[in-house]
Amino acid sequence: MRYTRTFCLAAAISAAAFGLTACGAGAGSTKSASGSGSPVAAPSTATVAQAMALVTKQATNYTSMKMTMSEVAPKIGTITTSGSVCTRPLAMDLTVSNPQLAQALGVGSMQVLMSDDVMYMDMGSKGAQELGGKHWLKMSLASLGTEGQALTNVMNQSSDQGPATTVQLLTSSGDVKRVGQETVDGVPTTHYSGVVDTKKLLAQGVLPGSDDAELKTLLKQQAGLGLTTEDVDLWVNAQNLPVRAHETAQTSAGPLDVTVDYSDFSSSPLQITPPPAADTVDFSQLIKQEQQGQTG
Repeated sequence: MRYTRTFCLAAAISAAAFGLTACGAGAGSTKSASGSGSPVAAPSTATVAQAMALVTKQATNYTSMKMTMSEVAPKIGTITTSGSVCTRPLAMDLTVSNPQLAQALGVGSMQVLMSDDVMYMDMGSKGAQELGGKHWLKMSLASLGTEGQALTNVMNQSSDQGPATTVQLLTSSGDVKRVGQETVDGVPTTHYSGVVDTKKLLAQGVLPGSDDAELKTLLKQQAGLGLTTEDVDLWVNAQNLPVRAHETAQTSAGPLDVTVDYSDFSSSPLQITPPPAADTVDFSQLIKQEQQGQTG
């Protein structure tokens, strides 16, 4: 079935787009965190380790944020993503663009909504022509058996690896340097940089005091991609929150380059409003129709 393949492509791209462990560049603003007060920036006399500890602590206080990401990933190509995400509970409202997606759907970008294990994708006008005039495709990952569970695991693992885990990844390199003061999108920041040795960190058991489970999951994922080392850069604002992160690495499938801008940190859950039922088609129903057609 054509839509089975198209949806799987869209879901895979969405999973990649939700890879919040990535870092840096985009065109988002860097507004103050909601309810964060006015934390004092790390003093210039603070060591890099002390500054990173402050950033980790501050980032851990928040579960929701806005992000703008540009990612060049092997076999998928360039993905650009912007919108809001929540790591706990898992939710997202993102607009995703990718050449493969454009070719499959006939649109340049696609809105993706997700709450818990239910995902909605706007298939565009071309898709609506083949969905009885309805634009949105709904998929409950739980209804897709092992494939749905695998995608759920990817989403949950990505959601666990928010900005705080990225900071821990950089800190774990053991060779973090303070590059200097730089302005990012009009916001004064401090730039930190380091090289992460994935193989070495897995062998030594990561860093004492870090969230060992989440960091190990991330490192194992990277090792599975054939990634041995990666360059990580982080820009931090006066509230000790990540403004921009940038990761580059060579994987077994090719080069990976990811930049993410973060803004509007919040501790409030992200509220997702499902599309109108009258404009939505359930993916599981499409599968049933396909199966009935094959046996009929």
